[in-house]
Amino acid sequence: IAMVTRGDTATELPLLWQICAALQSFSLRITVLDASSAETEDNPGLKNLLDHAHWLEEAAPDAPPWHIVPARLGLSRLALQTRQDPSMSSPPLQALSHLFRSCDLVVVYADAGLLATLLPGSQVRPLLAVTPRRASILGAYQNFKKLLLQARLVPLIASVVTAPFKNAELLAKSTGRALQHCAQTHLGCQTDFMTVRSFPQQHARWDDAHQIALRLMASAIPMVHGVRSH
Repeated sequence: IAMVTRGDTATELPLLWQICAALQSFSLRITVLDASSAETEDNPGLKNLLDHAHWLEEAAPDAPPWHIVPARLGLSRLALQTRQDPSMSSPPLQALSHLFRSCDLVVVYADAGLLATLLPGSQVRPLLAVTPRRASILGAYQNFKKLLLQARLVPLIASVVTAPFKNAELLAKSTGRALQHCAQTHLGCQTDFMTVRSFPQQHARWDDAHQIALRLMASAIPMVHGVRSH
Protein backbone atom coordinates (compact mmCIF):
# COMPACT_ATOMS: atom_id res chain seq x y z
CA ILE A 1 0.00 0.00 0.00
CA ALA A 2 1.12 3.60 -0.37
CA MET A 3 0.80 7.09 1.07
CA VAL A 4 1.74 10.33 -0.65
CA THR A 5 4.07 12.78 1.05
CA ARG A 6 3.90 16.43 0.03
CA GLY A 7 6.27 17.58 2.76
CA ASP A 8 3.47 18.37 5.22
CA THR A 9 4.87 16.12 7.93
CA ALA A 10 2.79 17.77 10.67
CA THR A 11 -0.33 16.40 8.97
CA GLU A 12 0.97 13.29 7.25
CA LEU A 13 3.11 11.59 9.89
CA PRO A 14 0.51 11.48 12.69
CA LEU A 15 -1.95 10.02 10.18
CA LEU A 16 0.61 7.48 8.97
CA TRP A 17 1.35 6.35 12.54
CA GLN A 18 -2.39 6.04 13.27
CA ILE A 19 -2.80 3.83 10.21
CA CYS A 20 0.22 1.70 11.15
CA ALA A 21 -1.21 1.23 14.65
CA ALA A 22 -4.53 0.20 13.10
CA LEU A 23 -2.79 -2.30 10.80
CA GLN A 24 -0.85 -3.66 13.76
CA SER A 25 -4.13 -4.21 15.60
CA PHE A 26 -5.00 -6.66 12.79
CA SER A 27 -1.89 -8.67 13.85
CA LEU A 28 0.04 -7.64 10.74
CA ARG A 29 3.82 -7.17 10.64
CA ILE A 30 4.47 -3.89 8.86
CA THR A 31 7.44 -2.20 7.22
CA VAL A 32 7.26 1.48 6.30
CA LEU A 33 9.58 2.51 3.46
CA ASP A 34 10.00 6.17 4.30
CA ALA A 35 11.18 8.17 1.27
CA SER A 36 11.01 11.39 3.28
CA SER A 37 14.13 10.16 5.09
CA ALA A 38 17.42 9.49 3.30
CA GLU A 39 19.76 6.65 4.14
CA THR A 40 23.10 7.65 5.68
CA GLU A 41 26.03 5.85 7.23
CA ASP A 42 24.58 6.52 10.67
CA ASN A 43 21.00 5.90 9.55
CA PRO A 44 21.05 2.93 7.13
CA GLY A 45 17.96 1.87 5.26
CA LEU A 46 16.66 0.48 1.98
CA LYS A 47 19.72 1.35 -0.10
CA ASN A 48 21.88 -0.60 2.33
CA LEU A 49 19.50 -3.56 2.24
CA LEU A 50 19.59 -3.58 -1.56
CA ASP A 51 23.40 -3.63 -1.40
CA HIS A 52 23.69 -6.07 1.51
CA ALA A 53 20.58 -8.25 1.61
CA HIS A 54 22.39 -10.75 3.86
CA TRP A 55 21.89 -8.31 6.76
CA LEU A 56 18.32 -9.53 6.97
CA GLU A 57 19.49 -13.06 7.69
CA GLU A 58 21.03 -11.72 10.90
CA ALA A 59 17.81 -9.99 12.02
CA ALA A 60 16.42 -11.00 15.38
CA PRO A 61 13.43 -13.35 15.21
CA ASP A 62 11.61 -11.25 17.82
CA ALA A 63 11.71 -8.07 15.71
CA PRO A 64 9.01 -5.47 16.47
CA PRO A 65 5.67 -5.84 14.64
CA TRP A 66 6.31 -2.69 12.62
CA HIS A 67 9.36 -0.65 11.83
CA ILE A 68 10.44 2.28 9.68
CA VAL A 69 13.14 2.03 7.02
CA PRO A 70 14.72 5.20 5.54
CA ALA A 71 14.20 4.71 1.81
CA ARG A 72 14.70 7.85 -0.26
CA LEU A 73 17.88 6.67 -2.00
CA GLY A 74 16.78 3.07 -2.41
CA LEU A 75 13.41 3.93 -3.92
CA SER A 76 15.01 6.59 -6.13
CA ARG A 77 17.40 3.92 -7.43
CA LEU A 78 14.51 1.62 -8.30
CA ALA A 79 12.69 4.50 -9.99
CA LEU A 80 15.77 5.36 -12.06
CA GLN A 81 16.16 1.73 -13.14
CA THR A 82 12.51 1.73 -14.20
CA ARG A 83 12.90 4.91 -16.25
CA GLN A 84 16.04 3.56 -17.92
CA ASP A 85 14.39 0.23 -18.75
CA PRO A 86 10.62 0.79 -19.07
CA SER A 87 10.23 -2.69 -20.59
CA MET A 88 11.06 -4.42 -17.29
CA SER A 89 9.05 -7.64 -17.09
CA SER A 90 8.23 -7.38 -13.38
CA PRO A 91 6.77 -4.44 -11.43
CA PRO A 92 9.50 -2.17 -9.98
CA LEU A 93 8.70 -2.90 -6.33
CA GLN A 94 8.84 -6.65 -6.98
CA ALA A 95 12.60 -6.25 -6.63
CA LEU A 96 11.98 -5.81 -2.89
CA SER A 97 10.07 -9.03 -2.36
CA HIS A 98 13.05 -11.04 -1.10
CA LEU A 99 13.95 -8.30 1.37
CA PHE A 100 10.69 -8.42 3.30
CA ARG A 101 9.74 -12.08 3.41
CA SER A 102 8.93 -11.88 7.12
CA CYS A 103 6.69 -8.86 6.60
CA ASP A 104 2.92 -9.02 6.00
CA LEU A 105 2.53 -5.52 4.59
CA VAL A 106 4.84 -2.89 3.12
CA VAL A 107 3.78 0.77 3.27
CA VAL A 108 5.52 3.00 0.72
CA TYR A 109 5.56 6.62 1.94
CA ALA A 110 6.87 8.70 -0.96
CA ASP A 111 6.15 11.69 -3.16
CA ALA A 112 3.76 11.47 -6.10
CA GLY A 113 6.56 11.36 -8.67
CA LEU A 114 8.19 8.31 -7.09
CA LEU A 115 4.88 6.52 -6.60
CA ALA A 116 3.88 7.20 -10.21
CA THR A 117 7.12 5.58 -11.40
CA LEU A 118 7.06 2.64 -9.00
CA LEU A 119 3.34 1.73 -9.14
CA PRO A 120 2.19 2.51 -12.71
CA GLY A 121 -1.19 1.09 -13.66
CA SER A 122 -1.52 -0.92 -10.45
CA GLN A 123 -4.66 -1.24 -8.33
CA VAL A 124 -2.98 0.56 -5.42
CA ARG A 125 -4.83 3.64 -4.20
CA PRO A 126 -2.22 5.91 -2.60
CA LEU A 127 -3.53 7.75 0.44
CA LEU A 128 -3.53 11.52 -0.18
CA ALA A 129 -4.02 13.67 2.92
CA VAL A 130 -5.45 17.18 2.63
CA THR A 131 -6.30 19.92 5.13
CA PRO A 132 -8.59 22.95 4.71
CA ARG A 133 -5.70 25.30 3.94
CA ARG A 134 -5.76 26.67 0.38
CA ALA A 135 -2.15 25.64 -0.28
CA SER A 136 -2.93 22.10 0.90
CA ILE A 137 -5.95 21.80 -1.39
CA LEU A 138 -4.03 23.08 -4.43
CA GLY A 139 -1.06 20.84 -3.66
CA ALA A 140 -3.30 17.81 -3.18
CA TYR A 141 -5.00 18.45 -6.53
CA GLN A 142 -1.63 18.73 -8.31
CA ASN A 143 -0.52 15.43 -6.77
CA PHE A 144 -3.85 13.79 -7.63
CA LYS A 145 -3.42 14.93 -11.23
CA LYS A 146 0.15 13.64 -11.46
CA LEU A 147 -0.75 10.21 -10.11
CA LEU A 148 -3.79 9.89 -12.36
CA LEU A 149 -2.28 11.13 -15.62
CA GLN A 150 1.23 9.69 -15.26
CA ALA A 151 0.42 6.33 -13.68
CA ARG A 152 -3.37 5.81 -13.85
CA LEU A 153 -3.47 5.71 -10.05
CA VAL A 154 -6.60 7.00 -8.30
CA PRO A 155 -5.67 8.26 -4.83
CA LEU A 156 -7.83 7.75 -1.77
CA ILE A 157 -8.46 11.23 -0.37
CA ALA A 158 -8.20 11.64 3.39
CA SER A 159 -9.59 15.02 4.45
CA VAL A 160 -8.15 15.71 7.89
CA VAL A 161 -10.26 17.03 10.77
CA THR A 162 -7.72 19.16 12.61
CA ALA A 163 -9.60 19.97 15.84
CA PRO A 164 -12.29 18.30 18.03
CA PHE A 165 -15.02 20.73 17.03
CA LYS A 166 -18.09 20.31 14.84
CA ASN A 167 -17.03 23.21 12.65
CA ALA A 168 -13.68 21.53 11.95
CA GLU A 169 -15.45 18.35 10.85
CA LEU A 170 -17.75 20.30 8.51
CA LEU A 171 -14.74 22.12 7.09
CA ALA A 172 -12.95 18.82 6.44
CA LYS A 173 -15.99 17.46 4.59
CA SER A 174 -16.20 20.64 2.53
CA THR A 175 -12.49 20.31 1.68
CA GLY A 176 -12.91 16.70 0.61
CA ARG A 177 -15.89 17.58 -1.57
CA ALA A 178 -13.96 20.46 -3.17
CA LEU A 179 -11.08 18.16 -4.15
CA GLN A 180 -13.55 15.52 -5.31
CA HIS A 181 -15.29 18.13 -7.50
CA CYS A 182 -11.98 19.30 -9.00
CA ALA A 183 -11.05 15.73 -9.92
CA GLN A 184 -14.42 15.19 -11.58
CA THR A 185 -14.55 18.54 -13.39
CA HIS A 186 -10.97 18.91 -14.58
CA LEU A 187 -9.76 15.30 -14.80
CA GLY A 188 -12.97 13.39 -15.49
CA CYS A 189 -12.23 11.14 -12.52
CA GLN A 190 -14.95 10.08 -10.11
CA THR A 191 -13.49 9.44 -6.69
CA ASP A 192 -14.54 9.39 -3.07
CA PHE A 193 -13.01 10.77 0.10
CA MET A 194 -12.91 9.96 3.78
CA THR A 195 -12.63 12.29 6.74
CA VAL A 196 -10.12 11.39 9.41
CA ARG A 197 -9.55 12.95 12.82
CA SER A 198 -5.95 13.79 13.60
CA PHE A 199 -6.54 13.43 17.35
CA PRO A 200 -7.37 10.38 19.53
CA GLN A 201 -10.96 9.12 19.55
CA GLN A 202 -11.27 7.67 23.03
CA HIS A 203 -14.82 6.36 22.81
CA ALA A 204 -14.68 4.79 19.35
CA ARG A 205 -13.99 1.06 19.08
CA TRP A 206 -13.10 1.51 15.41
CA ASP A 207 -11.62 4.93 14.76
CA ASP A 208 -11.12 6.65 11.40
CA ALA A 209 -7.66 5.15 10.94
CA HIS A 210 -9.07 1.61 11.05
CA GLN A 211 -11.55 2.45 8.29
CA ILE A 212 -8.82 3.93 6.11
CA ALA A 213 -6.51 0.98 6.81
CA LEU A 214 -9.19 -1.42 5.55
CA ARG A 215 -9.66 0.64 2.39
CA LEU A 216 -5.93 0.69 1.73
CA MET A 217 -5.65 -3.06 2.28
CA ALA A 218 -8.46 -3.63 -0.21
CA SER A 219 -6.31 -2.07 -2.95
CA ALA A 220 -2.98 -3.61 -1.91
CA ILE A 221 -0.93 -5.57 -4.42
CA PRO A 222 0.84 -8.82 -3.52
CA MET A 223 4.60 -9.21 -3.53
CA VAL A 224 5.73 -12.64 -4.71
CA HIS A 225 8.38 -13.77 -2.24
CA GLY A 226 11.51 -15.48 -3.39
CA VAL A 227 12.02 -13.31 -6.48
CA ARG A 228 15.31 -11.45 -6.49
CA SER A 229 16.27 -8.52 -8.67
CA HIS A 230 19.43 -8.79 -10.77
